[in-house]
Amino acid sequence: MQKKTRTGICFILFVTLVCLLWVSCSEAQDYPKSPIQIVIPFAPGGGNDIFMRTIADFVGANLGGKIALVNKTGGGGLLGTSYVVNSKPDGYTLVNAVSDPLTIAPLFAPEPPYDTEKDLTYIAKLMFMPLCLCVRGDAPFKTIEELVAFAKANPRKLKAGIPGVGTTPHMIIELFNREAKIEITTVPFSGTGEMVPNLLGGHIDINVISVTAIKPHYLSGKIRILAMCSPKRLADLPQISTMGEKGYKDLNIATVNGMAGPKGLAPAVVKKWEHALQKTLTDPKVIAIIDKLEGILIDFKRHEAFRKEILTDYATFKQIVPTIIETK
Repeated sequence: MQKKTRTGICFILFVTLVCLLWVSCSEAQDYPKSPIQIVIPFAPGGGNDIFMRTIADFVGANLGGKIALVNKTGGGGLLGTSYVVNSKPDGYTLVNAVSDPLTIAPLFAPEPPYDTEKDLTYIAKLMFMPLCLCVRGDAPFKTIEELVAFAKANPRKLKAGIPGVGTTPHMIIELFNREAKIEITTVPFSGTGEMVPNLLGGHIDINVISVTAIKPHYLSGKIRILAMCSPKRLADLPQISTMGEKGYKDLNIATVNGMAGPKGLAPAVVKKWEHALQKTLTDPKVIAIIDKLEGILIDFKRHEAFRKEILTDYATFKQIVPTIIETK
């Protein structure tokens, strides 16, 4: 009797599982039925925002649906990312998964609003952006060496804009302070879009930012790039040295950009997104447009490879961030 009961229970569980899989596949086939909201966790005008707005219509066409981009700022990207983490995992609310709120910002938060490893479904990596350290065109320092000399002679006088505590630019400035034995004060903003006018207006002295976000001002001479925070020089800006070449190898940290959703997103939906994103990023028209932006390097990776990269970086920063907090 017990054997029959166990057999009956197993059969019921099997039928239930099959039904759930059938419903999931059926929903994925119809997906998307309505517009999809993609949350950009930073303010308009930054490199991530510009990139997503550049590819959004192409992705929508390849996916077969409409995409609405929404900026939800605050907490170094934590607010917007947390909003998506707590959304229904139906594929209609996703996040532009920037590395900062996944690998750094949670480590600065007394109570992280989500678990980077457990609370998200990673869809794909799209690109990465090497950052540059820049100043106004009329700044008294024209090189990294002159900047360090000025900072040593004037402790805490220089102010660096960062797009929130726990972002890659924040990490770069803190590591720069530690390695160069200087004291540059960080000033948090809600995103890189706010940092540029504050640099031009003289309210801050330094920005660590993507080339894309400052390109017009760099070309006009209003902003000067002192060095690239990247392993090697950019092909479009070969004359600009890297921080590594200046002796600061730990400052080669790039901002990674991808797509993610809440935990529990259907695998079939993830596959649809992977296909649409890969098709978009290999489209010659899209590649030509992105090439003109400068400073954005396409690097498509599928969901598991993207997840592995994020968690590897998270483990690295988990060792670095406490040492920075202790010195504050």
